[in-house]
Amino acid sequence: MDRPAAINRTVQEADIWLNELLEDMQAASKDTAYAALRTVLHELRDRLTVDEAAQLAAQLPMIVCGLYFNSWKPAVNPTRVRTVQEFLDGVRDRAPGHGEIDPDLATRCVFALLARHVSPGEVDDVIGQLPMELRALWTSSRAERSAIAEAAVTLVEIDRGTVLDEGTGQTSPQASPAPSTEVSH
Repeated sequence: MDRPAAINRTVQEADIWLNELLEDMQAASKDTAYAALRTVLHELRDRLTVDEAAQLAAQLPMIVCGLYFNSWKPAVNPTRVRTVQEFLDGVRDRAPGHGEIDPDLATRCVFALLARHVSPGEVDDVIGQLPMELRALWTSSRAERSAIAEAAVTLVEIDRGTVLDEGTGQTSPQASPAPSTEVSH
């Protein structure tokens, strides 16, 4: 079945986003990455003014934009979420059946994904809409946002006891560091 080129393009763009998030989060499946993307985008969207939510949506791939606006009630926005914990609780509450999603990791990875694909000016506008404490989930520059996402993945790998062999791209058990033979005097 032939689809219009615009549909094919947005399917490819959405797939790129999900693959990047899958890799950033080291998620078990695309379903998990999709759930994380949906829950974080909804929590963020509901924290923004209607105008800012629409401006952010204008830069999302068509399928992601549809996901973003699904079940939106603009009359009740922005919500009064003011703390990181309230935001992360909101992400957790929006992901029933996905207990494998770490709300903090998912939020930071989705924010890093947005930073890679949305214009820096729009990211700055979104950050500017958030209370000071919530801004801590973002960093001030694209480079820092990417570094945080990479560090988060590394921490998850360490926590799982696995590391990625950059030469082969394969996950392998983490070697224990050799005990120190140095003697202090």
